[in-house]
Amino acid sequence: MTYKIRFLLIAMTCAVFTSGFAQNSAGMVPTGVGFPVFTLRVFSTFEEDSGEPAAKVIAQFVNDNLTFVKNDSAYEAEVQIEYFMTEKTNDYVFNRTVDKKVVVEDYEYTESRKALNTFYIEMPVIPGSYEVVVTAMDKNNQKQFSQTASFEFTDGTATDQKFIVSDILFFGDYQTDTDGSITSFNPELTNAFSSEKKYVYAYFNSFVYSSKDSVLIKYRVKDDRGVTVTQNQYMVGGDDQYKEHFIRLSRYYFNRKKYVFELFANSADQWIVKNTAFGFFWRFSPNTMQDLDLALDQLKYVAENDSLKLYKKAPFSEKKKFFERFWRDRDPDPGTEDNEIMNEYYRRISFVNSNFSSSGVPGWLSDRGRIFIKFGEPDEIERHPFDAQSYPYQIWRYFSVNK
Repeated sequence: MTYKIRFLLIAMTCAVFTSGFAQNSAGMVPTGVGFPVFTLRVFSTFEEDSGEPAAKVIAQFVNDNLTFVKNDSAYEAEVQIEYFMTEKTNDYVFNRTVDKKVVVEDYEYTESRKALNTFYIEMPVIPGSYEVVVTAMDKNNQKQFSQTASFEFTDGTATDQKFIVSDILFFGDYQTDTDGSITSFNPELTNAFSSEKKYVYAYFNSFVYSSKDSVLIKYRVKDDRGVTVTQNQYMVGGDDQYKEHFIRLSRYYFNRKKYVFELFANSADQWIVKNTAFGFFWRFSPNTMQDLDLALDQLKYVAENDSLKLYKKAPFSEKKKFFERFWRDRDPDPGTEDNEIMNEYYRRISFVNSNFSSSGVPGWLSDRGRIFIKFGEPDEIERHPFDAQSYPYQIWRYFSVNK
């Protein structure tokens, strides 16, 4: 569906960028200015012992969006998270409230946008269409922030169903045990990674209802041209009915920005197919003429148009110097290796291209993409999909900047 969007916003020039837009490397969490802003994702999975369907609702906070209070020798933040899920057709309601605490020893980490806190709750579900509302309250300042997500579950326990496969999560940062096996990880909820990441990991799990059955797992990664850049396959035995899968994808195969991970699972002549997009953003500077021209075009929301026209037909070396100088002059913390403001800008572009592209128009040129790139994720979205005598439209509100 194509949206025409009515915004309660004003245009932003390049001078508006501040270090407040600096972003953590594992997610596109907006600056909350006192609000416990978080990123939300619903992960379709199932119970490990029975294969019964479940929804894992994941919320990620960066330290800078929480209020810390000095307590003895450490700093503590407390957040109360309420999960409220409904399925109208079956009159199903699930509600739970949990308290979480974040403790850091050094004050500088209380303002970090790289320190990522991932909290989740797993809810049992029945087949249907769901809506979940997650509300976080910062217990140290009593401010709260809510997000809503919609999702669907099909009947994975039908009598003729041989096996089930979860959704796919991507991650780059993880922890291992003494044997080198992955024990935990921070999912990248935006599916956008730094171009300098050596490896990207895809995660999913599977469950076979009979221990006699085995599952063939095949996967491939295609770029935005439809070219397969890597693929593999393997078998999973039925002895362990529940299986976690960690697929390591080498950055060596990825020289473009946008990819699709395609998963094919087969057991007893039944197939399950899953597709998930992921991509990369520039951490330093694009190294090809094609990438550099695109990066310069995408500066249209923050750079002077005259400057862009001046360098449009310049040699590659001059374009590259202009690009690097443009972002160097806006680096909020020149003492660090990363340019946080540039990372955030192109991370937002990667996000909108994955989520707002339609009818051949890339997401960064869409109305929603333009506003998201300038202002980040909205604090509230008011949707009007079926108003009479009107195109579908949305109102995006930004409480932190009063727009």
